[in-house]
Amino acid sequence: MQFTSINTSIIVGDLPLDEQLALAASHGFTEVELWWPFETANPTDDQVSGFLRTVEASGLALIGLNLYEGGMAEGNRGIACWPGFEQEMGDTVAVAKRIGLATGCRMFNVLNGTILPDVDRAEQDALAAANTAYAAQELGAIGGTVTIEQLSHIPGYGLRTAADVLGAIERAVAVNGADNIRMQVDLFHMYNVGDDVPTFFDENWRVIGHVQVADEPGRGGPGTGSRPVIEHLERLRANGYTGRFTLEYSWAGPDGDPFGWMR
Repeated sequence: MQFTSINTSIIVGDLPLDEQLALAASHGFTEVELWWPFETANPTDDQVSGFLRTVEASGLALIGLNLYEGGMAEGNRGIACWPGFEQEMGDTVAVAKRIGLATGCRMFNVLNGTILPDVDRAEQDALAAANTAYAAQELGAIGGTVTIEQLSHIPGYGLRTAADVLGAIERAVAVNGADNIRMQVDLFHMYNVGDDVPTFFDENWRVIGHVQVADEPGRGGPGTGSRPVIEHLERLRANGYTGRFTLEYSWAGPDGDPFGWMR
């Protein structure tokens, strides 16, 4: 199976963005997806313009973008369920729309966030649904799709299993009837929590909008772990899935070469 897209934020994210993209291009990739590339939800106009110039200069197509996550350096993974962050949600959606219009990117991932212990869980679930529905409405205006994903390794994260994501999608769709909300599958997280991947792909392939690929254990490229990654991807494709398979792995291998597994 040939992979044409990769998430450089996770595997070589310590490098400047232009170097990340150059590395991806030098290894034959033509598409890239990225985590939120700014430190805040409302970067300056110059920061956004600089980002757009870097992506354009790379020659890679931007095909996926996470919305603001609340500060990756602080360990945060999303603001959708956090009360009091409505301004940041509006800001990140507006910037994502600008980036989408400039680059052709049409896949935007909304991270749920960790559950706050002093706020009612149902209230947080409802807020995440409202924020996701809002993002879907705004980004749908440019033909965008909004995705939701599970995270298995972040303590307290609100969506740990594939079933959790299906519930989140149902709640978001119920807010305004948006038809552009899908699941972003991350194989590593499905494996990590023991989700039944083949059965899920058979029963729920229509709700999947994007797939991120890593093996397990180790979260390396396909073939570095013990899972039948390619078999699972082929099964999903055979069911009717027509979206992308993007590499999103974090283990660089024993030699430290983030692309060594490809050999």
